[in-house]
Amino acid sequence: MKYRPEIDGLRAVAVLPVILFHAGFSWFSGGYVGVDVFFVISGYLITSILVDEMENGSFSIRRFYERRARRILPALFFVALCSVPFAWMWMLPSQFKDFSQSLVAISLFSSNILFWRESGYFAPAAEENPMLHTWTLAVEEQFYILFPILLLMLWRFGRDPIFYIIIFISAVSLLFSEYGWRHHPTANFYLLPTRAWELGVGAACAFLLHNKNPTNNSFLSYIGLVMICSSIFLYDETIPFPSLYTLVPVLGVALIILFSSTQSFVTKVLSMRLLVGIGLISFSAYLWHQPMFAFARIRALEPPSLGLMFILSLASLALAYLTWRFIEVPFRKRKGGPVGQSINKVFSVAALTSFCFIAFGLYGHFKNGLPWRESPAGEPFSYFEIDGLLAANNGLSPKCEGGFDSTGSCATGDEPEVMIWGDSYAMHLADAILASEGLGKAHIVQFTKSVCAPIYEIALTNQNYAPNWSNGCVEFNERVKEWLSNNKSIKYVVMSSPMGIIYSDIYYNGEVVGVAPSLVLKKMNETASHIRSLGKMPVFVSPPPRTGHDLSQCTTRSQIMGVERDCSFATNSISEDHKKVMAFLNDEALSVPVIDLSRYFCERDKCKTSSNGIPFYRDKGHLSKPGSSLIGSQFDLFSDIKRAAHAKMFSPKGETDVSQIELGHW
Repeated sequence: MKYRPEIDGLRAVAVLPVILFHAGFSWFSGGYVGVDVFFVISGYLITSILVDEMENGSFSIRRFYERRARRILPALFFVALCSVPFAWMWMLPSQFKDFSQSLVAISLFSSNILFWRESGYFAPAAEENPMLHTWTLAVEEQFYILFPILLLMLWRFGRDPIFYIIIFISAVSLLFSEYGWRHHPTANFYLLPTRAWELGVGAACAFLLHNKNPTNNSFLSYIGLVMICSSIFLYDETIPFPSLYTLVPVLGVALIILFSSTQSFVTKVLSMRLLVGIGLISFSAYLWHQPMFAFARIRALEPPSLGLMFILSLASLALAYLTWRFIEVPFRKRKGGPVGQSINKVFSVAALTSFCFIAFGLYGHFKNGLPWRESPAGEPFSYFEIDGLLAANNGLSPKCEGGFDSTGSCATGDEPEVMIWGDSYAMHLADAILASEGLGKAHIVQFTKSVCAPIYEIALTNQNYAPNWSNGCVEFNERVKEWLSNNKSIKYVVMSSPMGIIYSDIYYNGEVVGVAPSLVLKKMNETASHIRSLGKMPVFVSPPPRTGHDLSQCTTRSQIMGVERDCSFATNSISEDHKKVMAFLNDEALSVPVIDLSRYFCERDKCKTSSNGIPFYRDKGHLSKPGSSLIGSQFDLFSDIKRAAHAKMFSPKGETDVSQIELGHW
């Protein structure tokens, strides 16, 4: 296959927008299409090599996989290995567990499947995943495994029939992507069946150009470059991908491959020395940029400045050159390279390295992210989450971890007087209540399920996060209602949840009724009224103040690095979602007394995230176990709950101003 320098230049056009998009530069709002450009180029180059070798009878599946291993694995494993120390030092247990899983997935060529199951590409948390970008390598690796076998099976039919079969498969794949972005957007984004058509377009170009030079058509090649560049600057995260929109950059690449001859303007531009140089190191640049950006975001409490991200972008190119020079090129050499000419040695080294990554990754996964790395006492700042039921590991029955139990066995003892009810924001109050002096010898029982707000008859769930849990939440709350009606020992019902009134769908009688705060308020009042009719006292405890950033990172990493940092945040930086939830909870029409947790965190214009080295938060908004206990013991949270409950319970009209109840401050 004849070397085409403009293809390397095209690689540069692909990788630079991807890097700048991930760096946060808004001008490159569609920079993610660089991945699609890479897919077309890969389909073209790999198919060209395969067809040439099959034509002259020199094709070997073992040699093909050996070349792919030499090309991809050394740089990939090197970058992954360099990422491990930073992950160890800076990542929280939950993040390190995700990182460990990604090491396993990388070694098994299945990163795209892992991230399909675990996250969304454009979600904020994705920015802090050092290995997220490896999903594209998994797509290509799966293509490399399947496509040569397909060609071998079809080769006896001749090139023309194979070409039309590739066109047919690509068309079906494109139709799948059109269906996928409407019904299964995350799977559509990550998985090979809906990405195959992009690689197929490149493969089709290889068949069309077999033993031919590109047709000299400067106009069409120029249109192709415009199509790529326009999608980079005009597309954004709202454009469904892959879909028919993806045809713009994909066909743009095809036009350049097919019509950019040595005389064309586009070839001259793309063959410029700088672009070709960046194209040569583009694979390593792609590998380096995401870990650098992710660790920069993890390391800082606030988002890194664009200036820093630009410097890191340049640094990724510098590291890419060194990796290309000292890792990529030597390992590709069959003579004098680190693994020599032996195919068996290449596979053996690859298998051994993969085994080491898999073993380390499984260790991090099964040890829940190695929480002792960050806690001097060896205790994780987190809770257990199993099958949607969130349970505090704090003296409650071990049965709490297995699922909802209608007998109320998730309790500290028989005949509990306090019931905790809601989602994870109710769960994290268990330690605070248990540590409260006012609890005395009373026992508590916990009924909590992830994303389920404590309201009868309706469910508030984030449809994008858990679309199938709506009916489960209604059923769950009805079982709580039944248990509460049959239990005479309960005196106080402590509820909590961010309610999801702003960002969630509301399910009522099995139908989505949209975001309707008035309906939620009505049902909350009805729920409180039912609780009172049973002779029990309801109290709602608000979620802690939150900013939208992971508030645990600053305090925990300050301890690890031994650096004094002010991790408090300004009250005016509290997120709009939290403000809207609090405005709802402070509605005068609400008949449930509300304890505002911000009173324990905030004073004047500052809110604390830790006290005496103990972090209050375990993530963006949930209390850590030690932080919850500290709040309970320091402020006697349960005594405040009792005072609020009695004030509202025995007020003649239920209009006591709970905000006037005297509460402590730090």
